[in-house]
Amino acid sequence: MFTSKILAAALLACGLASMATSAQASLITFTGGTVTRNDASTGVTNNAINWDGVQSYEEAGFRFTFIGTDSDFSSNVGDFYEVGNDVLQGHWATGNFGYLTQIRLTRTDGGTFSLGGFDIVSNTDTGGGPASGNEQVYVHASADGSTDDFAQLLPSKDSDFPAIGFALGSPFSNVRAIWFDVTGASDSFGIDNLSASANSVPEPGSLALLGAGAFGLWATRRRKR
Repeated sequence: MFTSKILAAALLACGLASMATSAQASLITFTGGTVTRNDASTGVTNNAINWDGVQSYEEAGFRFTFIGTDSDFSSNVGDFYEVGNDVLQGHWATGNFGYLTQIRLTRTDGGTFSLGGFDIVSNTDTGGGPASGNEQVYVHASADGSTDDFAQLLPSKDSDFPAIGFALGSPFSNVRAIWFDVTGASDSFGIDNLSASANSVPEPGSLALLGAGAFGLWATRRRKR
């Protein structure tokens, strides 16, 4: 009986451990990923080139999609003003330089993920200059990929380094999409060092192991009675 208890406990522990490691964390630095431009050409970010007219960007299993990219200056990924640091940048339709209305983040496989935070490089309505404090850019969370479940106003930020870190809470866990958009004054927006964790579904073997552990504990208790 003692051996049965040990075996059951070990099986259950292994199953739980397998499930606990199902989240895979990634730091998206916007370097080494693939840019797809409006003209269907592609490129790789390398801290030296600023890609404009970007339709989408993929890195570490995540995809950023720009909506409202009618001009080259509306969406950019790459070297930020020749400082040797790649960032994602857009110019909103509410400003003077672009037509961007949304930046959308999803996993390339359509799965769920959790967003921990990111660095804000720029959030200003004066295009390349200091922020006024009136900027109204939001980040939204969606559990099903389309419904707006939660919105967080982002702080204003002068268009320059150093960036400021911005952490997100539980509403941004286990989502299928997040997106940035603007409801009022803002022009230039840029982010860097985005922390995201892909939530993978436990493999059949892990589920079977967990089931075996649970059954073992149940059987042990039944024999004890």
